[in-house]
Amino acid sequence: MLVLGIDPGTAITGYGLVREAGDQLQAVAYGAVTTPSDWALPQRLKKIHGDLTALIREYSPTEGAV
Repeated sequence: MLVLGIDPGTAITGYGLVREAGDQLQAVAYGAVTTPSDWALPQRLKKIHGDLTALIREYSPTEGAV
């Protein structure tokens, strides 16, 4: 199982991908999507959507959590 966890925000959206490996958890990737403070909300949401969509395509998580 590979889980994508998202910490939502419009200025900074954190994410982490964690894989279950037997009885342990393994960090696969983590980071943040940041948007400039002078961007309008629709621009920010488009950037967040695009970056998270790219992560989902790259890693193909089986589960998600917010």
